[in-house]
Parts: sequence; C-alpha cells; structure tokens
Amino acid sequence: MPRLLLRLLAGVHLVAFVSLWVQVDGLIGSRGILPARDFFAYLERVLGAGAFERFVNVPSLLWFGAGDGALHALCAAGVLLSLLAIAGMVTAPVFAALWICYLSLVWGGQTFLAFQWDTLLLEATLCAVVLAPLGWPFRRPAGAERRPLTASVRAAFRVAPNFAAARPGMWLFRLLVVKLMFLSGAVKLLSLDPTWWRLTALDVHYFTQPLPVAASWYAHHLPEWFHRLSVLIMFGVELVVPWLVFSRRLRKSGMWLLLALQFLIAATGNYGFFNLLTVVLCLSWLDGPLFPGTAKRSDTAATRPTGASGFTAAARTRLRWVVTATVLLLSLSVTARELTRSLPRGPDTPSTTVRVADLVDRVLVDPPAPVLRAIAPFRSINGYGLFRAMTTSRPEIVVETSSDGVTWTELAFRFKPGDLERQPRAAFPHMPRLDWQMWFAALDPAGADWLGSFVERLFEGEPAVLRLLGEASRQTEPPRYVRLRLYDYRFSEPGTGAEWWRREFLWVASPGTSRAIGGSAPPPP
Repeated sequence: MPRLLLRLLAGVHLVAFVSLWVQVDGLIGSRGILPARDFFAYLERVLGAGAFERFVNVPSLLWFGAGDGALHALCAAGVLLSLLAIAGMVTAPVFAALWICYLSLVWGGQTFLAFQWDTLLLEATLCAVVLAPLGWPFRRPAGAERRPLTASVRAAFRVAPNFAAARPGMWLFRLLVVKLMFLSGAVKLLSLDPTWWRLTALDVHYFTQPLPVAASWYAHHLPEWFHRLSVLIMFGVELVVPWLVFSRRLRKSGMWLLLALQFLIAATGNYGFFNLLTVVLCLSWLDGPLFPGTAKRSDTAATRPTGASGFTAAARTRLRWVVTATVLLLSLSVTARELTRSLPRGPDTPSTTVRVADLVDRVLVDPPAPVLRAIAPFRSINGYGLFRAMTTSRPEIVVETSSDGVTWTELAFRFKPGDLERQPRAAFPHMPRLDWQMWFAALDPAGADWLGSFVERLFEGEPAVLRLLGEASRQTEPPRYVRLRLYDYRFSEPGTGAEWWRREFLWVASPGTSRAIGGSAPPPP
C-alpha cells in the first residue's frame, strides 16, 4: 500500500503542476497580474541582502531568478518528477524535490496560491518524504559491478523500494486525515455561525460557494429537510468518523464514508484538486488492497542498500519515528491553535468555554509557539477548516469593457458565474485560480489589491491574462474603458425559463471613484 499511496500522491502533484503551468504566465509571469519577479524584488528590499535570512523567511528557489523562464522551469521540473514517481521512482529525494518546487511556486504565486489545498499538498508531501525510502534509487551498492546507465534506470523502476519500516510515515498520512476532517467540522461549530448550528447552511451553500457546477443548481432545489439531514450527516462524518482510524475493524468502513463525502463535494462544486488529494490521503487507512482479491505488489521486497554505509535499517526506522513524533507534536499544537482561534471571544461566549480555550492555549499552543513561527514559512504543518463561517449571499463582480464609454460588454470568465443563461461548468481537477479569487474579491472589493493590476492588464490587452478568460473575452483591441459592477446572484427557480441564474444590481465601481483602477470612463447610469 505505501508504494501505491506515493504514486497516487505523485499523480496529484502532476495535476497541480500542469494546472498551474497553463496559468502561470497570466497570474505571476512578467506580464501577469502579480509578477513574481516584482514580488521578490520587493522582498529583497524588505528582508535585506543576507541570502540565508531571505531563504529562511521566504524559502523559495525563485530567489535565484523569478522570471518567466524560472517559473516554467519549476513547473516542468514538477511535472517531470511527478512522472518519475508515478513510474515507480518513489523515494525521499524525489518527494523532497517535489516539495521544494511546489513551495517555491506557492511563495511566488502570492494570493493566487494561498488556498488550503496548496498547503495540504505541501504537508502531504512532507509525510511522503518520511514514508519513502531514504536513498536515491540510482545509488550503486558498495562492491557492486558498474552497470550501464540505461540498465541502472531500468532497475530503478523495476525493483520495489523497501517499505518494511513504513509504519511511521503511514501514520503521518492517517493522522493528517484525522486533523483535516475533524478540524473541518469542529471549526464550523466553534465559530458559532448560526447557519451551522441551525442546520441551514446548505440552504445557501450551493449557490454561494466559489464556483458552482450544474449539479449545484439541482442540489440547491432539494427539500429543506434533506439539507438539514445532509448537514447532520456531514458533521457525523467530519467529527466522528476520523477517529475510526484507531480501530482496525472499523477503519476501512470509515474510509469509505470519508470517500463518499469527498465524492459528493466534488460532484456539487469546483475545488480544484482538493477532493482528489483528500481521497488519496484517505487511502492511507488501508492495511491491504483496496478491493478483496486484488493482487498485492510487494512493498517489503528487499532492494539494494539505499543509504550511506553504516546507516542501518534500524537507524533509519528510529529516524523516521523521531521525525514522525516531532511532526505530530507540532501538528497537535497547530490543531489546538486552530480550535481556540475559531472561538469568538465576545460577550455571548460562555465564560467556562473561554477559560477552557485559554487553558488549551497555555498548555498546547504557547510553549511550541516559537518553533511554529520559525517553521511557518515552510507551510508544511497547518491548520484547516473550510467554510467555518457560511456566506449567505453571493455578490459577484461583473467586469465590463468599452471602446467609447457608452456601449459596454461583459467579460466572460471560464468558470465564474456571469451570463445568466450559461450552465455552470465543472473544472475538476483543474484549479482556475483567477476565477476563484474573483469570488473572494466580490466579498471584499476594497481588500483585493490585485484587481487594479488585473484591470491594467486588460487596458494593455495582455495576451497572457486574456488567456485566463473565456474565448469570447479575448478581444482583438484593448478596451479604452473598464468598469466593475457588483451584482447579487442567486440560482433561478425551477420552471422560470432557461436561465440558471438571476441577479440584482448592487453598485458600480467606476474609474471616477476612490477605487479608481485605470481609464477615464464617465460614471455609468
């Protein structure tokens, strides 16, 4: 099972790198919305000239160059490493290289790579480094005859790595699932959000989530009692089922329940590779083959020595247990911090609850706080919790362009709601990062400082940015005017026509306001 788990995780990496690669120029390229080169130039001014200090605070290979070539090289390296691991080269150096490549891009991606599944992928890859064999597969054992390079390559993929001491790494994966799922449920309750406590969150979730799909429309119109029951089942799966990992008899049943939840989430929303990654992590709960009767590939087959001379199997096992224990202790502290920070400290919060939270902070959070601050830039031991506070309405930014300031045309995004008659599209497992960030920008337009750069690129007619939009928005001539209009979007009611959406105008941010972001169009009516 460890070998299969690592190869599947490499498959998720392949999806993540390819998905980012096709967007990287428009998002963070030299002519993108938030150029990584400009960001690292700013960091160099802020952090000073010390190379070590810069890397400790911002661990990224983009310090050696953050231009378009470096971004494409990191994406290409990630794709190549993923393919090698999928083909069978599942060793610690390969996953360490995947980790540093993706971490480098996460830093360069700024707000566009600040999603929880990006950090979840980094944390899962750290677990893979602990699980995978320590040595490099091309290492020639001492005293062995030298072989041609082609024979060595074939042997590296043919011989199964030694997973005899894989238990520490497998438990890192399993407990990562516990942390992810339990926190996802607990923070919803601890936030005291009334929609979760009243079981009404799914009444609005399907149309207020970032990128709905066609199935979201149908799910939204299911009976209210079904939504209430679904919330109850979700809490049961997220809060109770994760603990079944400690029961060998019930572990596999718990895994199937977790997988069912992920399949339902993926079927009713666009969450990039998050559901795929979570499914792979849940498979770590298996002690044997996924289906009875499936032939097992030996994960304990002997192989060539993979470490330096004198570094025995027992020493490698002890090292894995030490690393695993350290990661788990830090992860426990992060979990406690996430739980206590989710609890509002207002006058309505019971005093006993506040005292318990303060005690947890003093015992579990404050002592390792300096260590957590030191490792925070590496983004590999994290807290999680999607939708801890449910949004109950859907503001949507509609971007309009004009050549004369009189006739306006709406820009069409690939996956973001816009045209009322266009069916919501599925992107799985692709992660359309601009479309996702437009959802956050609509919730707080004043706080989305990247919108100004996005509009400037529209004025310039930048091809790399226009490729992030739908085909209909790739204009031949740059617009003279750009404006943003905010609407309230809701799903249409059944039987009202062919439209999927209905909307109500809220306000317009024209270039003449304090939120000016380019152009000189007159205020619209």
